[in-house]
Amino acid sequence: MSKEPISSIRVGRRRFLKGAGVVGAALPVAGGLVAAACYSEPETAKSEGSPAASGATPAGGGSTGGVTAQVDWQKIDNDHKKGVEDFLKNQATPLTRGKGMVALQPRLEGDVKVFDLTMDEVEWEVAPGVIEKGRGYNNMIPGPTIRVTEGDKVKINVKNNLTESSAVHWHGIRLPNKMDGVPYVTQDPIEPGKTFTYEFQLRNQGSHMYHSHHNSSDQVNRGMLGAFIVEPKDKSTYPKYDKEAILIMNDTALGFTLNGKSFPATDALVAKKGEKLLVRWMNEGMQYHPMHLHGLSMTVFQRDGYPINPPYECDTIDVPPGNRFDCIIDCNEPGLWAFHCHVLSHAESPAGFFGLVTVLVIQE
Repeated sequence: MSKEPISSIRVGRRRFLKGAGVVGAALPVAGGLVAAACYSEPETAKSEGSPAASGATPAGGGSTGGVTAQVDWQKIDNDHKKGVEDFLKNQATPLTRGKGMVALQPRLEGDVKVFDLTMDEVEWEVAPGVIEKGRGYNNMIPGPTIRVTEGDKVKINVKNNLTESSAVHWHGIRLPNKMDGVPYVTQDPIEPGKTFTYEFQLRNQGSHMYHSHHNSSDQVNRGMLGAFIVEPKDKSTYPKYDKEAILIMNDTALGFTLNGKSFPATDALVAKKGEKLLVRWMNEGMQYHPMHLHGLSMTVFQRDGYPINPPYECDTIDVPPGNRFDCIIDCNEPGLWAFHCHVLSHAESPAGFFGLVTVLVIQE
């Protein structure tokens, strides 16, 4: 089983298309390919009033003051096409600066795994040319992925480099009360320049999260979040899979993002025909995002780290804020399959796709 997140895979544009069986096509929309197009906001755009941040319809279509604007259908087509081109380019060479979710490697102190986290003010490029004032862990959004095994003992040293106090809540993890990370409930807030150490033993497996629990509607939405994966001690209790993807949804302060990026800067999910792809869904935002996979289904078998019995099939999974779902996709039909939020104002406008959009690439 591959433990490398497939979002780290970079492929050239021609190889990307060839693997999906569409080399030679002029960026087709045939064969179930692409309902994924562009985010074409000007490079100077910022979060305030931008479609990435608010989900509002960009200029170029829609209605104003009850009067329907004239639609330039050729511009709409060209913008959508450019989005596909940009998305494909992003798979070979990232269109934006900064990458989140880098695996955090522990050091050992006896039988304790020790991790170091910093809380940081971050200038984060969400989409090409769109730079937001974010907040993150270890200078990245989402923060580094922490991966341990059920039964492990951990120590996590947290240094606050922010301009305000904060704390870290270990969402979904069973631990001693004083380690829960809620200011004035279980601990004092970690003031700017101060450090706090969390120590606990992992009692329950599952796809979990860590995030701020202080001024959280701002801090979490600006990027203070990350994945905390607890592998089961007994591997036989978990389905077999070939590759893994963690997909963290967020919204509001940085716009609609998957793993800290907005389309076309999102990473494709890449698998070979016949492989089983594990997707760990996490919603760290404040809105519902029903994520729809074209052409295939997902087998959902775990919610918040607890078994779903029996598992169920779906092609649209609604992950409420704070929830985590684990599912398996049988990658049995080659092609490029759109994968997007079906609240369409979170994903598409006359200027093309933006926000919560990616593509599942199944290679022959």
